[in-house]
Amino acid sequence: MPLAFNEALAKVLTLASHEALGDKDAHADLLRAIRELQLAAETPLETTSRLNFQLTSNVLVTQIMQNISIRVAVEYGYLHVIAAKDGQPISAAEISQETKSDLLLTIRIMRVLTAIGLCDEVGNQLYAANEKTRFKILPGSIAAEKHHFDLDFGMGGKLVEYMRGPGIQQFADEPDAVTLFKYAHGTDVIFGLLEKNPEQKQAFDDYMAARRVEDMPQWFDIYPAAEKVQDARTESGATLMVDIGGGPGQEIARLKEKYPELPGRFILQDLPLTLKRVEKLPDGVEAMEYDFFTPQPIKGSRIYFLRDVLHNWSDAKSAQILSRIVEAMDPEYSTLLIDDYVLPDTGSELRAAEMDILMWLHTAGLERTVSQWKSLFDQVGLELVQIWSSPRGNESVLETRVRR
Repeated sequence: MPLAFNEALAKVLTLASHEALGDKDAHADLLRAIRELQLAAETPLETTSRLNFQLTSNVLVTQIMQNISIRVAVEYGYLHVIAAKDGQPISAAEISQETKSDLLLTIRIMRVLTAIGLCDEVGNQLYAANEKTRFKILPGSIAAEKHHFDLDFGMGGKLVEYMRGPGIQQFADEPDAVTLFKYAHGTDVIFGLLEKNPEQKQAFDDYMAARRVEDMPQWFDIYPAAEKVQDARTESGATLMVDIGGGPGQEIARLKEKYPELPGRFILQDLPLTLKRVEKLPDGVEAMEYDFFTPQPIKGSRIYFLRDVLHNWSDAKSAQILSRIVEAMDPEYSTLLIDDYVLPDTGSELRAAEMDILMWLHTAGLERTVSQWKSLFDQVGLELVQIWSSPRGNESVLETRVRR
């Protein structure tokens, strides 16, 4: 069973003192105890994020073996079978039988999963679910695994060949650009692949929907939306919010559900491929097919909203997207809110820096620093009113308006 934090910390300190006194045999046990301490301190979300993104806490090859083992487990459903037992032990033989996978392979994969804390080893070839097991089988967690492993490992395997061939091209602004994504997967960026691959499209949508869990601050908590829109127009046909490229609509839906009394139209805009996957929207939220490179049909909305959109695009493409919004804004009334990463100009956190690399790989985009955001806004006639920070680190809400 996982150790409690204080117990895990005491074990680390004891083994560290043994090693300091010259006990060479204590070193391996100390490393294992440090991993146990990390697991005791982490939430399930933090464990999953570390396994998805960070390679710095282990030797690189170790992390790769972990990722491969997890992907095998996801494909065969090992953790789902274990979790279905509701805390009761299940044997490797039972897992193998229920998932129709080879017994020896099951045992080998389970050694890794128990060692990294994704379930508990309670006996010889006997396993039980823990809180990390239950978190890892959530639709968003499974989607994240497929999304990152299936795409990123393919690019990693082609990276050296790509660098020595066409060379690194960070953006896809020119028709003949060969991005690493295209070199590995055949389309310029991820969105072309999603149009052709229903499984990856579903994984992407589920992952995006799950990235902000319910107990984390929502964008309308970081930015006091209900307070800021007290001046909203109430006449027939007035629009309160347009969520541009809003995917499944979780952001606009949560605002509507929390503040049902807010007046005006709530409009979710995205491409048909995405909107057809939206099962249900709250009463009062409209779905509208829209390509954000074309003229914005909704004029003079109180709020235009972009979440995790502009980091998918180069400055040139982002300027095109923003220009379409600026054309539709009422300079005296409209606000454009951008929920995205804001990196400091120096001293970026590792997570944000890694996300910047991820945007280069998946979308030929980038995460922007404060200076880069201001430069982008200058290009399209926007001014930055305020950056509303959040406890989640570098992801923030940028409040902008048309420059006066």
